[in-house]
Amino acid sequence: MRTISGLYSILLACLLTTLPAISEDFSSNTLPKGWKVAVGSWKVADGVLVGSEQPADHHPSVLLIPDPHVSSKIHFRLRFDGARAFSLSYNHSKGHLARLIIAKGQAMLQMDKDKNDPESKPVTLAKSAFTPKPGEWVDLGSTIKGTQFTVTLGDITLTGSNPNLAKEKTGYRLVVSGQSVAVDDLAIESKK
Repeated sequence: MRTISGLYSILLACLLTTLPAISEDFSSNTLPKGWKVAVGSWKVADGVLVGSEQPADHHPSVLLIPDPHVSSKIHFRLRFDGARAFSLSYNHSKGHLARLIIAKGQAMLQMDKDKNDPESKPVTLAKSAFTPKPGEWVDLGSTIKGTQFTVTLGDITLTGSNPNLAKEKTGYRLVVSGQSVAVDDLAIESKK
């Protein structure tokens, strides 16, 4: 009896650690509770999340997804529908930390500059040629574990490392410059 109970406990623990903390297919056609539009237009329509920069804002469109964590995996499908650029950004309690940037025919992992330090500059961790095809879905997976930052984007993989990546993060920011991007089938697994 102890063996079955012990196996059940192990199986339950494994299931709980592999289930996404956040899983969203946008079938409800509403923005998930707790997600916040900081700038621009973000709406759920026809079962996908659509972000668009608004010219009057003079700033890229930004959506905040709260999820305090140290390490995490986020995966979603992404479609460019006229956007010039897209970023998946990680913040910490004092501001911007790191991001994936897709723009100008490349994908790049970058540590952000410290806005409180005038000597600070962005640091490129990795980059690769990448031009999304308008209207086509691409799988995007991003993992930060300890000091490692790894992104898969379609068939390319970017990996970089920085000691500051081990900080606690407040969540994610989806950032769009230009017309729009669509996001679908988003899943997040995270650990404090």
